[in-house]
Amino acid sequence: MKINRRLFKPSFTMIELIIVIIIIGILAASLNFQFFNSNLQLAADKIANDLRYTESLAFKDDKYQPFPNHICDSSDEGKKECNRSKYWFKQWWQFRIAKTRSGDYWYEIFSDSPTASTSSNFDKRGGPSSEFAKSPLNNRYMTGNNGASTDEDLNLSKYNIALITYKIGDMEKTISSSSSLRILFDNYGNVFLDEGEKGDSGDINPLDYQKRPLLKKTLEIKLCQDSACNKCIGVFITPGAYVYEGKCK
Repeated sequence: MKINRRLFKPSFTMIELIIVIIIIGILAASLNFQFFNSNLQLAADKIANDLRYTESLAFKDDKYQPFPNHICDSSDEGKKECNRSKYWFKQWWQFRIAKTRSGDYWYEIFSDSPTASTSSNFDKRGGPSSEFAKSPLNNRYMTGNNGASTDEDLNLSKYNIALITYKIGDMEKTISSSSSLRILFDNYGNVFLDEGEKGDSGDINPLDYQKRPLLKKTLEIKLCQDSACNKCIGVFITPGAYVYEGKCK
């Protein structure tokens, strides 16, 4: 007697269905934990994208200007142009993360500009508004320091971040209200961690590795969900200005 195999259709047993459901549940929980149920991931994405944007601004905007476009006379414009050419390297585009006294983290993207004063050429902070980059998404000034026409997405308090530290090799520091992190890019893809001393007290060497340290090891920015940093995510910048995200180290 021949059996008509068309009458028998392959199907899952109850045990196989349960196993498949368990596997799907595990995968869904894992994906949800890593990508969808974490403000840290959203904050890391935002920071990484804006670091890349800062780098792109630096590539397009060469700050090298050894000769002033105006006579270095006693006028305000003359003093500014003289300072701008003398300290051209202090105008590199930079990404600065800071913390308010009330405990909120925020960042800004700007190119520092000189004043007419000979004692305070560059204040190492964003402002006036002409120094800030503008967001390509909403055309707002790229600073989380709340003010008119600023981009509120750069205020990291909305992501419930409890702590931000940064690490280079064995050295790790915490960003506080008195200690910010600044990352500068030149138009050759070099990364610096400071623009040097403000003012013109002899600090005119763009390659001074003590006052203007060049990044030689990968920098990790650690975004922590709790003060003990048990739950965190890292944003990494290599000496070659490659930005990526990953697990905290």
